[in-house]
Amino acid sequence: MAWSGLKTASGEDIDGSFELQVEVEEGDAMGQGDAVGQGDAMGQPSPPAALRILPLRVTGDLHIGGLMRLIVETIGEARDWSDHALWWVQQRRWLLPPGPPLDALGVGAGSRLRFVPRHRPLRLRLPGGRVLRLHLNFARTPGRAVARICSLLGIRHPEELSLLRPEEEVAREGRGRKGRAPAQAPPDLDLTHLRPRADEASPPVLPPEQLRALVTPGGVRDPPTLPRSPRGNPLVRLAQLHARWLDTSRSLMEQDVVDDEELLLRFKYPCAMGLDPQEGGLRIVLLHEEARRALLAEEIDCTEEEMLLFAALQYQIDGAEGVDGDPEGPLEPQDLDTALDKLELSLGGQGTAILPEELGTAPELVEKLEIYRSFRWPFWGSRPAWAVLSGSSLSLQSLPGSGEGSQQLNLHGCEVTPDVDLRAQKFCIKLRVPTPEGMSETLLRCRDAPQYARWVAGCRLASRGGSLSATSLRAEAQGVLEVLGVQPGREDATVPPWALSRPPPDPQQLLPHRFQRKFKAKQLTRRLLEVLHRVGTLTPGQARLRFVEAWRALPGFGLGHFMVRFQGAGRDEILAVGPSQLLRINPSSGAITRSWRHSDLRQWDVNWDSQQVRLCLTGDVTLGLRVLSAAPRVLHQFLGGSLALGGQRPGQPPDPDVLRRLMEGGDDP
Repeated sequence: MAWSGLKTASGEDIDGSFELQVEVEEGDAMGQGDAVGQGDAMGQPSPPAALRILPLRVTGDLHIGGLMRLIVETIGEARDWSDHALWWVQQRRWLLPPGPPLDALGVGAGSRLRFVPRHRPLRLRLPGGRVLRLHLNFARTPGRAVARICSLLGIRHPEELSLLRPEEEVAREGRGRKGRAPAQAPPDLDLTHLRPRADEASPPVLPPEQLRALVTPGGVRDPPTLPRSPRGNPLVRLAQLHARWLDTSRSLMEQDVVDDEELLLRFKYPCAMGLDPQEGGLRIVLLHEEARRALLAEEIDCTEEEMLLFAALQYQIDGAEGVDGDPEGPLEPQDLDTALDKLELSLGGQGTAILPEELGTAPELVEKLEIYRSFRWPFWGSRPAWAVLSGSSLSLQSLPGSGEGSQQLNLHGCEVTPDVDLRAQKFCIKLRVPTPEGMSETLLRCRDAPQYARWVAGCRLASRGGSLSATSLRAEAQGVLEVLGVQPGREDATVPPWALSRPPPDPQQLLPHRFQRKFKAKQLTRRLLEVLHRVGTLTPGQARLRFVEAWRALPGFGLGHFMVRFQGAGRDEILAVGPSQLLRINPSSGAITRSWRHSDLRQWDVNWDSQQVRLCLTGDVTLGLRVLSAAPRVLHQFLGGSLALGGQRPGQPPDPDVLRRLMEGGDDP
């Protein structure tokens, strides 16, 4: 353009062109012979790339693709430029081809554009503490980055996971592209040799020997140090977690992620979809590590018996080296009946087989229990009564001669919460039944573990609308006994002589500090041996699966907490979003003041100007609130993800359109 640069009498360019200075990274993160690889061996962060200023004469009608072609022609190097794109420094956004003209974007002579590669190095810490180093596309959303990671590692359901900043990153202010990460230890697995192209399809799964290094229990690292319980309100700490999630609607570079920064890969929506014993692999290992971290840090509440079961399972996982220890191996069912029971449970109510002896009469569960209710119930305290469970209806009938009446409860959609202490022989079931006035509570007390398992199984089937057939009830009750660590026919807690070829379990490595302060080490060791005797010998894969299933059965599983201020309220409260419900919690006492099922939430709106969130519930109830612990967008995205993934039946895939919007960070999942 020899005629460019001519000006009119007023000083404007006669052809409408202007000079645009583009910064080009010379030692880019994907180039051949770049300086990035020099720090790989020692695990050091990559040195900052040198910038070359490239002056260009352009016009406003030039589109992004044409500008990138002009840059490559001006540089004049014969190399692969397909991964490069333009980063607008002032606006902190990507300009990707083909793109609109420069005038439509507002790019002028004073704009700073940088020609950089999209795939850049990043350190990724897995739930178990192992660190990967790999290249990710900084121009994509965190959902798309996680999808590539899961494809590389062979992990199903990438929509469950997201990227989280470490806790110390939040307190650091003034973060930007100029800040460099400090020196770090070498990663456990360096995958920076995999240099993808921008148009590359899903990468191949890593070789089995590399995946096995990530899932092999013990031997690779020292035993993890037990995290101490942080001070302060635990609900407030959980609410502060959501301020650290990366925004699913913006790219990595738009959120100030720098080269070689360390991010955490965590389960944002821990719905544990499709727990297939035949699958095994890295996903079950990551779920187990996530569950173990939450239990040791006391981020989720559980009883003493439940915590002892987790410790016993962890003891078997840690010490089962070389004993059928391939975590990727399938877990074979013990017999045909067990396989049929698991198949029926996996269907989740999608048609239940009725045995021939059940034809003609509705199956019922009738036994004598002890019932306790609040002051609204005519019984005072705990009294024996006949309990009849038929379908979704629970009839509580007082014994003859007591002079008390009967009561009918509809268990469809109720919450079934266990309250068990095997040592004290306490087997209780708490039922929270939705009523027009709120949630009413009923406590059922059973005499022993088998009766408790039958009634927990029956109440859970009734809450889901399932059939009380003998097959369904037996399979569900067997799962309850497995979670308790009680084998059928050996429900007593007597301790026979226990011979172990390895050192006895160490409570300091297996139990949180709260339990260590409450009991002596010898007492905890003896109780752990009792639980180990009831659990029996398990392979690492079986123990991991049992660990995750028991974690998923806890009442607080999958809850995301947000500190909010409801409209008209005089104090801050906690809004907990779970896989199936919303809870309104008093942060000082932890008491649930109100709860709603997901089916009660008709819609929700966010006013982006006033930052107010409105929840529209059944019965023409509208709640306005303001999120205090995170941005309103985080609650908006978390609600969409929980409703999309939490209501899935086992084995039923979510809607593909919903998954696409979750991965791309759509505003309305």
